[in-house]
Amino acid sequence: MCGLAGAIAIASDARVDRERLCRMSALVAHRGPDGEGFWSDPQGRVALAHRRLSVIDIAGGSQPMCSDSGKIVLVFNGEIYNYREERQALVDSGVTFRTNSDTEVLLRLYERFGAECVHRLRGMFAFALWDATRGELLVARDRVGKKPLFYALEDGCLYFASTLNALRDTATHTGRVNLEALDAFLSLGYIPAPLSIWHGIAKVPAGSLLTVSRAGLQSKRYWDFDTDREAFRGTFDDAVDRLDDLLTTAVSLRLRSDVPLGVFLSGGIDSSLVTAIAKRQSTNPTMTFSIGFEDPTFDEAIYAERVAKQLGTEHHTFRGRPEMLRIVPEVVRQFGEPFADSSALPTYILARETRRHVTVALTGDGGDEGFGGYDWYGTAARLNRLSHFVPQPVARAASVVSGPFEARWPALQRARRGLRVLAMGEPERFGALRTFVAGELRRSHDHGVAAGAWIAARYREVPGTSLRRMRVADITTYLADGLMPKVDVTSMAHGLEARAPLLDQEVLRFALGLPDAWLVNANGGKGILKALLGRYLPAELFQRPKHGFSVPLSRWFASTMRNGALDDLHHAEALRDTGWFQAKGIRRLVSEQQTGLRDHTQRLYNLIVLREWLRQL
Repeated sequence: MCGLAGAIAIASDARVDRERLCRMSALVAHRGPDGEGFWSDPQGRVALAHRRLSVIDIAGGSQPMCSDSGKIVLVFNGEIYNYREERQALVDSGVTFRTNSDTEVLLRLYERFGAECVHRLRGMFAFALWDATRGELLVARDRVGKKPLFYALEDGCLYFASTLNALRDTATHTGRVNLEALDAFLSLGYIPAPLSIWHGIAKVPAGSLLTVSRAGLQSKRYWDFDTDREAFRGTFDDAVDRLDDLLTTAVSLRLRSDVPLGVFLSGGIDSSLVTAIAKRQSTNPTMTFSIGFEDPTFDEAIYAERVAKQLGTEHHTFRGRPEMLRIVPEVVRQFGEPFADSSALPTYILARETRRHVTVALTGDGGDEGFGGYDWYGTAARLNRLSHFVPQPVARAASVVSGPFEARWPALQRARRGLRVLAMGEPERFGALRTFVAGELRRSHDHGVAAGAWIAARYREVPGTSLRRMRVADITTYLADGLMPKVDVTSMAHGLEARAPLLDQEVLRFALGLPDAWLVNANGGKGILKALLGRYLPAELFQRPKHGFSVPLSRWFASTMRNGALDDLHHAEALRDTGWFQAKGIRRLVSEQQTGLRDHTQRLYNLIVLREWLRQL
């Protein structure tokens, strides 16, 4: 796991700014504290920089890495988990290696297969590879977006880096805020690729390849869940056996490390299953890490401790308190753009404390998307059934008629919102469930993005059942641009590598081919994961309502509201001076939160994060 930066001149008379690239490299140094490297071609057309976090082949994996001919140069962030198998296949075909690193395996795979090598990679990665023979730069990002990569076109050159700040803070021109991205943030809590908060800086979308040459920039998606699907043939028990094999392989591959390794254990189904398999596969003592809260409603630490005791791991528990809100400025600075998943706060602390013990941590990320664990899947299914009894024209008319009365009877607000949702088509209904209503806050402008429509479009493109469509839509939007950046930024801020076995492409391919009934039933989602976990742990340790990794934000807000901490949010100069917001809209959110009329916790946190981001400009 590392940080990278680089540049290529596209215009014939342009040259890369080496000094800027050195500054960019310094700004990604926290991602790779163990080493640094720099390479440029003699003509000044291409330059690559790398900051290394040493995990595999500590002595021999330095970057940038050049081919024997010197014509191909690679910088790589991530891990190729199947590098040993691919290396052996190359050795058998006569390829000679200089190191034991996965970086060299990637380099040799490109020499043999060209850009098609990405299809052989089982891992998480963002890399840039200069091929002087072809006169082009190849840039790639892994299938589900575990590793980030940003780029910008300036002065006839394309600059790219692992962090947004590395590009923005070294830019030669003052950037403008992208109002389309701002709208997306207010509706989603994150900014989806290819957008960033800055005009002129883009994100490489997950599962994409960029080719850059004198002819310009071309982008294509190399892996898609829409076409990569195969229905499972066999019984439920056969499927549990197959899942056990797949997850055992996925975990075993991710246990490969030349540095200390542990597991994030929340006590939920996903992390408990990963921990159980890791404990069975590892020959070394297994260290596990969790974070808990004083509020028992949100505290899962007790469940993690019970699982750890049952499995016999060396367990560490850290505590999160209301004072955690004080690290918002620090976390906002790391993301470089507004990002309002409040669970980033405890994840940041968990990563910081875990890094004192290990360099690599396995996580349970991906279980909800792959195996139908989110509560909103059930909500969407109920609304879809209800829509059959309330025709769209009736729901639409009722929402219009009730409009003038909702101010007098606040309960009508909730009823009207429900009617509006029922009046939608199925894709739009799911899009509405996955967004926040923020229109009352914004002043009108011409740059809006309909985030709900964007998610609905993804839902509509996916073949299969409603549940499969929802899961793929979440994987390609919420997971790729929300959850994956959260884990990457908060862990790499402390030089900790996070690995997610449940996001292995073979596990996801298998999950998306299962019948809905094996995933979601009367007892909730992830039925097949629960069946497999039952082979490792007693049911009483995990059979409970879904909790989710969240913080008691609404209760923390309630305590801060008592001393007026949020009362002046609508007066905040950072928000007011932009001209983007209506103060009365913010006042209404705070008032309704204080009186308990509506829960605006997420919307208020969005504004707090945005205010802090604006203060740091």
